[in-house]
Amino acid sequence: MKDLTVKENTYKIELSGKKLIDLSHTAEADMPCDPALALPELDFFSREGSGLQLHNLEVIRYCPHTGTHMDSPFHVCSEWGSMETVDPAVLIGPATVLSLTVPEYDYAVTREDIEQWEAEFGEIPKGDAVLLHTGHADKWEQGSGSYIDKGYIRLAPSAAAYLAEKKTRFIALESISVDGADTEVHKLLLGNGVCIVENVCNLEKIGQIHCSTIGTFPAVKGASGAWVRLLALV
Repeated sequence: MKDLTVKENTYKIELSGKKLIDLSHTAEADMPCDPALALPELDFFSREGSGLQLHNLEVIRYCPHTGTHMDSPFHVCSEWGSMETVDPAVLIGPATVLSLTVPEYDYAVTREDIEQWEAEFGEIPKGDAVLLHTGHADKWEQGSGSYIDKGYIRLAPSAAAYLAEKKTRFIALESISVDGADTEVHKLLLGNGVCIVENVCNLEKIGQIHCSTIGTFPAVKGASGAWVRLLALV
């Protein structure tokens, strides 16, 4: 597995005159979720104004693979690094919005799909993040039946290998997983230093092919993933 730990990031971002677009869903208890996962729970043990309590204080219990989140390599291989080992700046830098017209449900994007897009719009620069826009995020508000159960947009192994060849910094997509029934694509990406962000949204609001992304994640020791707040800067 390639090293995902801290690297020097010399990418400079100019904020003046730019706008931020939130690419993250609100994490809540009734959001679409694989039935095998636990949805988030907030358990308040202190309520401001109740008796002598001065603060609202809660315990948040959640599976980090719900909502907009990033996978650690440990997610698919117990010998690989968990969340605290991943470069905290990996989500910061240049990105390419890869907008594809694909079947509405249950489709794996191929290398050929990406190459056809590049033939029309130009090659994806090496080291860019890739934000995969297919419109699947529109089904989020319809619930798990449309967003998950009918089949979602993912990556074929050929596409994953191609993005790894390009030294893609991370891939972000609008569905619950880059894989279908196995973990082949996860291992191809994470094993070659390509991070994975799942369940993003609002990619259509970027309105251009190239942008910058900003975001990071908590360094939770031993974790297989973590919620992230990913932003696009345009």
